Amino acid sequence: MDNLLAEAAKLLAANTKLNVTYTHHNARNAEETDGQLTIIHGNQKHTWCIEEKEKLTRHRLHKLQLEKIVFNNKKTLIVTTYINENIAELCQELQIDYLDLAGNAHLNIPPFYIDIRGKKPPQEHQIQHARKLTGKAFQPKGMKLVMMLLLKPELVNQPMRVLAEQAEIALGTVKQVLDDLKQLTFVLEKGKKGLVLNEKDLLLTRWLDAYPHNMEAKLEQKLYVPQNIEQLRNAPLDKYGALWGGEVAADAYTHYLTPKTYQIYADTEAHKALLKTFRLRRLRAEETDVNILKIIEPPVGIEKIRGELPGYIAPLLVYAELLNSDDPRNLETAKRIYHDHLA
Repeated sequence: MDNLLAEAAKLLAANTKLNVTYTHHNARNAEETDGQLTIIHGNQKHTWCIEEKEKLTRHRLHKLQLEKIVFNNKKTLIVTTYINENIAELCQELQIDYLDLAGNAHLNIPPFYIDIRGKKPPQEHQIQHARKLTGKAFQPKGMKLVMMLLLKPELVNQPMRVLAEQAEIALGTVKQVLDDLKQLTFVLEKGKKGLVLNEKDLLLTRWLDAYPHNMEAKLEQKLYVPQNIEQLRNAPLDKYGALWGGEVAADAYTHYLTPKTYQIYADTEAHKALLKTFRLRRLRAEETDVNILKIIEPPVGIEKIRGELPGYIAPLLVYAELLNSDDPRNLETAKRIYHDHLA
């Protein structure tokens, strides 16, 4: 990332015709930022402390300590390769300024204000990003194995046959995924200790990046209208072999969110039992002002994704769902789940 700040500053100056200067801190400790960027506009001088992030995601934004938005009386500026519209909106909600290499920018120190958005990354960046996500580990079948490793890190030392059973994928796919994870240094050999997971938080970030397209979108989902949503919420879903996910599970883990959406993970048999017991009917196309229940096929056997609370999926999947929801209500709840269950 050595040239990230330099390229972003140069692009900002070209797009705005402003006097933009920067300094880059090569050696960094916990008390420092990655550098500083200064803009001189007329007789005004504005300076930001720099935080460089090669890729900015909701997960990484949640991890940023909000108290560092102001550092040594200077506002923090995130510099990254590309910020899409959704992340841009989230940054502005959190009052975080940013620059990227596509030319998007948001800088706000009143009365000074810059807002440039909608620019796409250069083709070279898109190709590099695609290459990063083409490994077996973050394709649909590999995602299931990575999920199981994140849920149970001790599995990494189990025989490949056990991993195949846990992730419900072919033995050959397990080897390809492990080879990929080793190449990416997410799995390391530690002599007598055998294999260990390395950089778990970065592995989580990569998994979350691919989750919307390579896991969530691959699961069969059906929409229903429950006759009595409170009856369903109070029912012991474990009895039917089903688990709450989404906002209901998030509320159970944090006691912070009032659910407005409802989703349950259920395999074929549990699905049938829920339909019969709770008189669920399919959602009609024209219906809007009703409680909607989404029933989702689990990515693996339901017992493997059960959380520590009876009747709810594991916090890992709840966190992924909240980040994928695009609902600002869920952002603070996601941070709490990460801090309490995943950090």
